[in-house]
Order: sequence, then structure tokens, then C-alpha cells
Amino acid sequence: MTASGRGIFRSAVFGFAITATFVSYQLLTDVQSPVSRSRVLMLSFLILCPPSILSIAIREPEVATNSFYILWGSIGALNAALYATIRALIARRLQRHKAD
Repeated sequence: MTASGRGIFRSAVFGFAITATFVSYQLLTDVQSPVSRSRVLMLSFLILCPPSILSIAIREPEVATNSFYILWGSIGALNAALYATIRALIARRLQRHKAD
């Protein structure tokens, strides 16, 4: 795997990790939890994980059910693809800039 390919893969893993952190936060701050959700932190996750908007469009399933994990696994894959695509576009632009 080339250095560029490793960078793209790392970006994809980072995008998926952001989604996994978001899901963990949701599980920790569930309705039954004594810990309340921070609006600032939820907004930060929304900015770092744009595909999470899909969870609003799709009736969000109950936390910790199979449909919850399928939904958020799909959102994680989309976020990973987004981060990998951004990294690939930046790498291509930098290579083109070096060639000139």
C-alpha cells in the first residue's frame, strides 16, 4: 500500500471512529441515564459526522436495538467514505500543485 493509500485508509478509520464515539456518547447519555446530553457536544458531533443527519430523517430507532446499530453502522461507513474522499481529493490536489 502506498503512502497515499495509507493516509486515505487512516482518514477513513478516523471518520468511522468519530461515529463510534458519537454512538458511545448516545449510549452513555440515554434517556434513563443520570448524565444529560450537552447541546454543544451534540452539535460538534453533527459537524464532525455530517451523515448523522440521516438519523433525523429516518425515525431514529430506540437506543441499543438491532436497527439502531444497523443505522449507525451505515452512518459510520458513510462518514468513513466522506473522510477518505476528502483526504484523496486533498492528496490529488497537492500532487497536482507539486507537478506545476
